[in-house]
Amino acid sequence: MKKNLLTSSFAGFCMGISTLLNQGDLSAVSTSVPVMDECSKDLLLSYFPERFVNETLKRFNISEEKWAGINATLSIKDKEIVKLVEQKASSMKSNPLNDPQQRQAAVKLFRETLLQVFTDSLKSNGIQDSTQFQAMLDDIQQQKAKKFSQCLEKQREQLQNDEQKSSDDSDSKKNDFNGFNDGDNDNEDDEDYEDGDNQDGNKSSVDLKTSRSSDNAKTTK
Repeated sequence: MKKNLLTSSFAGFCMGISTLLNQGDLSAVSTSVPVMDECSKDLLLSYFPERFVNETLKRFNISEEKWAGINATLSIKDKEIVKLVEQKASSMKSNPLNDPQQRQAAVKLFRETLLQVFTDSLKSNGIQDSTQFQAMLDDIQQQKAKKFSQCLEKQREQLQNDEQKSSDDSDSKKNDFNGFNDGDNDNEDDEDYEDGDNQDGNKSSVDLKTSRSSDNAKTTK
């Protein structure tokens, strides 16, 4: 049950940060990498995707020589987020992870834990000015929310295309089946025509035999 609540809380956190898309100017966010290459599960579920972290570090004028170290630290800490949240939650008077009614408290706990991890990672790599840390974390989450929305839209379009293709294939099969039946009907018409010819031919043969018999009778007389 706790895992379900953790998943629900994280989903709520993702939905909550999507509101940040209306704050600030995102025009500087890089869009040079195709959207389809950024919809992997690892990217969307990571708390600190390297490409988004680098974009944020660049925007906040963090020396590029520190990027690798910061990303390496965040990559390690990324795997500890859930454990840290569980530890904090268990020490609270009322554990929000055990109570669905405290979902907002669980989301807040996630946010606080992310900021703590982000702050510790930056400071351990020589970035001491903490006045920008919250804004930097928000910037990363803005990029994640935007990409998450784009990937959902892409998935929706793909599903629609698949449904349309399936419908087209179904119509094509129906047309092929109808065409096959029409071909059978044509064959039946041909057979009827041939039967008619045979009947006419047999009738002519009988008439010819009758005529010859009559001529022979006259000659005999």
